[in-house]
Amino acid sequence: MKLKLSILITFMLLISSCVTVKYVSPMDSGADKDEERTLADASASEQPKLTTGNQISQYSHDHNITEVEVQGMGKDRDAAIADAQRNAISTAIGTYLVSEQEVQNYMTVKDQILSKSEGFVKAYEVVDQFKESDGIWVVKIKAAVTKDIVMNDLEALGILLSQLGNPSLVVFYAPKGVQYDQRYTEQAINNINQYFTVNRYDVYDLDQLNAMIEDDMSMKQIALGEDADMAEILAKKLKADIYVTVAIILEDLGNGKKKAKATAKIFTASTAKLLGVQNGYSDEIWGNNTAYDANIDQAIKKLMPLIMNQVKGYWKEQLDKGKQYILMFSDLPQGREYKQILMDVVSSNAKEVKKVTYEEYQVWITTSIDDYINSIGDQLEEKVYGKEFDYENRGGRINIFPVK
Repeated sequence: MKLKLSILITFMLLISSCVTVKYVSPMDSGADKDEERTLADASASEQPKLTTGNQISQYSHDHNITEVEVQGMGKDRDAAIADAQRNAISTAIGTYLVSEQEVQNYMTVKDQILSKSEGFVKAYEVVDQFKESDGIWVVKIKAAVTKDIVMNDLEALGILLSQLGNPSLVVFYAPKGVQYDQRYTEQAINNINQYFTVNRYDVYDLDQLNAMIEDDMSMKQIALGEDADMAEILAKKLKADIYVTVAIILEDLGNGKKKAKATAKIFTASTAKLLGVQNGYSDEIWGNNTAYDANIDQAIKKLMPLIMNQVKGYWKEQLDKGKQYILMFSDLPQGREYKQILMDVVSSNAKEVKKVTYEEYQVWITTSIDDYINSIGDQLEEKVYGKEFDYENRGGRINIFPVK
């Protein structure tokens, strides 16, 4: 009885391992050219090592996951799946590469990035598979690729910030009404600016910001107000992307001991939307101002990775919308109807558009700027300018003007 049961189970396993799929050769056309291939040799030993099957569905609502469908080839099924995973990563990264320079940067370290495929591909499922007459396996998979790790490699390549148009940041004191020690906060702001600069962000020097307030009478009057958030005002005036408010206090713990507490709030400059609040604390310390200076540095050192994660998380979300450009239009026709027409034209092939003025727009696109301009070119000529136009690319700032 046991022998019969063992034979029956073995027979059922063999049947279940035979997968019939439809294969359409690229040279064929029509259903009559379909060729059925029976994969009787897809043994259990050739099953993939990573998560497969319907578990990919658990990532369907994860904004940090992008799904791609790709094909891989190899001497056996495992090798074909591994090749497909590498192709999945290349495809996912490729959606973020716009310029030729970015592609070249990626190609120089491509093998290094693709070697980490197991970290990139969170799950996959086999969509199609067959074995060629020469013994080569071909496997088509749907893969869930994590954007977070992809973005970190883009950042290492210097691609992340360049695609965002070299974003700028304003770091300033906390708003009026928030307790902070000015001397230590200034020290903290300078440390934060230095940290951002090392990480290739564009930042505004604190002395420069204070000089702007001093030289601008209207801003100087605002600075005298009780609740003015000068950081927000400065960020909008300078057209920065993000601003950070900082407050440092030395908490008295008694018995001569103090501890530095650094609080930072991160905002989008355009909307003043709060992205997050982070705190950094130093160790408890006895001492004088020199010792307290060291405490401030320690608090900022603990704070900065938290701020950087918050800021980079925001950039990663923005990057999904494509690369950002500023469109500057010259000699536009006047009239209310043209304002809506231009907005419609600019939006027609962009992922997102923000109107700054009638002449200035921020656009996010997933193609090259030349392809984008060409895609809306006929509409600009027919509906807006009524004549031929031209444009200049000034490193993310696109000047568009009619031909005289």
